[in-house]
Amino acid sequence: MSPASPDRQVQPLDLDAIRVGVERAVEDACEAIRAVLRQQTVKVGHKPGEGPVTEADYAADDVLHRQLLELIPGAHWLSEESEDEAPLIHGEPTWVVDPLDGTREFLRGLPEFGVSVGLFVDDRLVLGCVGLPVQREVYLGICTEDRREAWKDGERLPFLPDDGIVRRVVVSRHDYEWRRIQYHLPWETYPLGSAVLKLVHAATEDRTIYFSTGPRSVWDVAGGAGVLQGVGGALIMVNGKPLDLSPQQVKVPPYAAGAPADCRTLLAELGAQLED
Repeated sequence: MSPASPDRQVQPLDLDAIRVGVERAVEDACEAIRAVLRQQTVKVGHKPGEGPVTEADYAADDVLHRQLLELIPGAHWLSEESEDEAPLIHGEPTWVVDPLDGTREFLRGLPEFGVSVGLFVDDRLVLGCVGLPVQREVYLGICTEDRREAWKDGERLPFLPDDGIVRRVVVSRHDYEWRRIQYHLPWETYPLGSAVLKLVHAATEDRTIYFSTGPRSVWDVAGGAGVLQGVGGALIMVNGKPLDLSPQQVKVPPYAAGAPADCRTLLAELGAQLED
């Protein structure tokens, strides 16, 4: 948080209490998306230069905006689908939200989309949550400097082995179907739609790496990155250094996501010049 004035003491956030509210908000956002899925038709618009947006995106965004801002009075808001109500300020609590990551998959009837919520404090990701509406699953991770924990539907997730071994790589459909990236990798490679789902795979499947060539935005990544960091994983840039997300920097460079040593194995195989 920003420095406190002499007459104002900033209280630390109770992430365990906030966790309960975040999980509830994400569950309700998933239900809002499912309600749209049950309709016979879906209203679809288009954002110039970005792609489609549906009434499900807006319905989930409304739920998250209402419930998340109640959890931390005065917190800032950065969402793909709604306007900022006030300028972002370095250090102050900020919600970073993608209410429906994977809108194209949603419209194609593929169950490869999800809700992404990240909480930043002191310009650092401290909590991330992902909801998968079709699978009816909610993942949440706490990732402070002195705490790493993650849960699926309230059950603790195990830490990832960090042994430098890769068995599977998950990539975007564009990289798989158009760039044919699978022919450049010696491991089983498979495509999925949204970044949130690929990050869940990296966080929950041993020795599975999500390789992102981009472009990505911080709201696509923040929720899943929090879950991944909660099980000891990380986003690793192509130079081998950890990628630190920030609400001040919307665009996210290419990265590998998974156990850090496993990520470096993949990047080395691709010929990246890794720094110590």
